[in-house]
Amino acid sequence: MKLTPGLLTGLLILAVCPGRGIERLPIEDFSRVPDTAGARLSPDGKRLAFLRDFHGLTMLHVADIETNKVTRLDVSESVGVSNAGKEVTRFRWIGDRRLVATTTQNDRVFGMVAMDCDGKRLKGLFGWERDRLELGGPAWATDIFHAFNDAEQNVLTLSWPAGPNRPEIQKLSTLDGLAKTVVKNPGEVAHWGLDFDGVARFGILTHGDLSGAIYRASEKDEWQTILPLKNRQGLLRIAGFDRASNRILVTMLNEQKRWTIFPLDPATGDIGAALLTDPVYDIVPDRGIAGAGGIALASTIFSKRKQSLAGVRYYTEAPRVKWFDKEYLTCQAGVDKKLPDTVNVLVDESDDGRKQLWYGFSDQHPGAYHLLDLDKKSFTPLAPRMGWIKPAQMAPMLAVKYAARDGLVIHGYLTVPAGHQPKGLPLVVMPHGGPWVRDVWGFDPLVQLLANRGYAVLQMNYRGSPGYGDELFKSAKLQIGKQIQDDIEDGTRWAVAAGVADPRRVAILGMSYGGYSALFALGKNPELYRCGISFAGVTDWVAIYDDSDVADYKESKRHWREQIGDPSKDKAVLQAISPVSFADKITAPVLIMQGKQDKRVPPDQARRMIAALEQAGRKPQSLFLSEVGHNYGDQRKKAEIFKAMVDFLEKNLGPGVP
Repeated sequence: MKLTPGLLTGLLILAVCPGRGIERLPIEDFSRVPDTAGARLSPDGKRLAFLRDFHGLTMLHVADIETNKVTRLDVSESVGVSNAGKEVTRFRWIGDRRLVATTTQNDRVFGMVAMDCDGKRLKGLFGWERDRLELGGPAWATDIFHAFNDAEQNVLTLSWPAGPNRPEIQKLSTLDGLAKTVVKNPGEVAHWGLDFDGVARFGILTHGDLSGAIYRASEKDEWQTILPLKNRQGLLRIAGFDRASNRILVTMLNEQKRWTIFPLDPATGDIGAALLTDPVYDIVPDRGIAGAGGIALASTIFSKRKQSLAGVRYYTEAPRVKWFDKEYLTCQAGVDKKLPDTVNVLVDESDDGRKQLWYGFSDQHPGAYHLLDLDKKSFTPLAPRMGWIKPAQMAPMLAVKYAARDGLVIHGYLTVPAGHQPKGLPLVVMPHGGPWVRDVWGFDPLVQLLANRGYAVLQMNYRGSPGYGDELFKSAKLQIGKQIQDDIEDGTRWAVAAGVADPRRVAILGMSYGGYSALFALGKNPELYRCGISFAGVTDWVAIYDDSDVADYKESKRHWREQIGDPSKDKAVLQAISPVSFADKITAPVLIMQGKQDKRVPPDQARRMIAALEQAGRKPQSLFLSEVGHNYGDQRKKAEIFKAMVDFLEKNLGPGVP
């Protein structure tokens, strides 16, 4: 992992060498669904499973690495709850020839299904995939906890008979769908830790803000409390079990309130020194950070063969890795030498460690998979993610940071049109959704499309974004419509003051929570923005509590009440920060886009905003999209969305730089 993005700090401008003009590429180049995504290697290293579009639906495919034969696994046989098609959103190998996939329909989880790599012996396991006549009604599980790769194709999953925070472990046969509880919750265990044989050895206790731990030396031993419940300024989490050194690895906050990894001695309960720290960034944040290809970019990496910690993948301004195992360090150096222009990430390896799946990507390269065969001493290209993209035609993404009005340092990224200096450019400010997620350095099709059309793009990780320490993450509590929006405004003003942006040509564009931020900014800072686009943006915070599918999930609704506000107590505040309440303040042209099948931010939110703008005499441009939920939809819809965005910007912000 080498490529570190350039850095813009304060008013410092990093020069970008001008080059010849880049041709205006077709929108379809950016809206096309990746040919290969989320690839994973089978335990024996003989097959590659991946996601690929099939007639507008994301489906699971398996390729035989030796013969290059590709098989599409059809999960559409199970009965759906509507006419909408099902698709696969994630999967994992549970044996050399068997997989488990999570299916969705209309943006909502449909269930989990197991099948062989040739599509045979298909068995519904959970949710609506399960045979309800045979097994007595739908049941749910979120993930596979452990796979045994045995003859019965058994796996471990979690069940919650005592409530959402008190899981028990059940063993499930993916051949017949029958399960039995193998580990009961002894009391207040919120998270379980397994050894490499699938034996529960470690449990995290929680009670309110208190956390602790229990441990047992083997399956036959009794549980012992090794860490009593106490306030540890952030709950403990499990990072893995290192059998070679007999250490439990936990994540917790260090003295600088950064999440990092600590070794825990199970015999004494002693916690050792942090394995890796950074003064600014979390090593393993409280929330995961995913990049291109859905790879976890902040996580522990274990050797299956050695049953030990091999390294830690973490994220600063770009992906990084710290290898503790010299064999992996040597492999990394070899791959980096072969692929010098990309950040190269170990995605997966065979159980014997002799075959490794690597993924190389950058801000200008959408990524490609390669197979490292240590026995054959070969490094073979397997599949590009978006092979039609030419990295030389894409724009560089620079890391930036600026001070918010209260002095808090905000990090983000500035993408500059290829061949141009970051000076006097038409700028699109693009705050992320969430708000409890973050933008990362890497290839973003929409950002690259805007840059290809001659616009600079500014993305900021405002307070509430994970990865920058516990205080910044928690400082977003009850700050929607307040300091979060201040951070976005301050970023825009920084870009203008730094000379990056032409102050007369600044737009704001966002999706989901970012769509809300765009509408908020247009109303509260009308002098800053020439125009704005909101895709699936929240417009009425009082109504969203009952309209959204979040209302169906008790824990999610509780989280919203704690972090955003309680409509039964804070109704006036929620109304005040809702764009429908100050639509008359929005003077710039606005485009409102909305999926008709959106369950998270229902279409009525967009309709309310349109009505409020029309009442104020500010009729917006709008686009409602059929067969689109809280996402872009298929590539036809995605192309339609991207085209509408570009057309709107070129009309109202003006054409980008040549």
